[in-house]
Amino acid sequence: MNEETIEAVVFDVYGTLFGFGRLAERARAIVGDVPLLDRWRTKQLEHSFLRTILGEYEDFWVITAQALDAACEQLELELLPEEREHLLQGWLELDPFPETAMALERLAERGLRLAVLSNGSPMMLEQLLRMAGLREWFEAVLSADAVRRYKPSPAVYALAPAHLVVPPERILFCSANGFDVAGALRYGFRVCWVDRTGSALDALGKQPHRTVQSLTELSEQL
Repeated sequence: MNEETIEAVVFDVYGTLFGFGRLAERARAIVGDVPLLDRWRTKQLEHSFLRTILGEYEDFWVITAQALDAACEQLELELLPEEREHLLQGWLELDPFPETAMALERLAERGLRLAVLSNGSPMMLEQLLRMAGLREWFEAVLSADAVRRYKPSPAVYALAPAHLVVPPERILFCSANGFDVAGALRYGFRVCWVDRTGSALDALGKQPHRTVQSLTELSEQL
């Protein structure tokens, strides 16, 4: 990849800039070793995919709440109202990965334009980024809510070049989620897979333009 052709770096949020460690601790404190968070996240993605396919949009905050209820039903868990609310609020209080802030600062210092593009609702994204002290680094916080569909719909990815007025091939899209990498590649972005766990990537036969283990590695390469 010729770095000189990259004008903007656009980031996914959940799992890419922010981890789920604090939310996992909340879940364990309430339900013990029952794999609630894994099931919840799976249901959250399933619901967003299905609603996009069916053309039945719901705000991502609503989807997140409905996914929690579905996960609890499958796992035969009964949460108290205050426990349910505590878990939901955890999505607004996730911790950024340790290197996130420094990596963003380095990229901004090199003159790259930065934005986020997420399935999260505008409320969820703004609160999360401001809580973590990261909002200042992004000229745009783009939510799938604007097109009432969810990634990997091409309509969501189209928000970035439209807002930034930069062609897709000059945007580097970074994500730690395989479905997101697959969608971004097909849309036409340059794509960086943030492979924090050393897992195999299933991007439906396509390969990202680069793979890094952390955002620090990315900031050192660009």
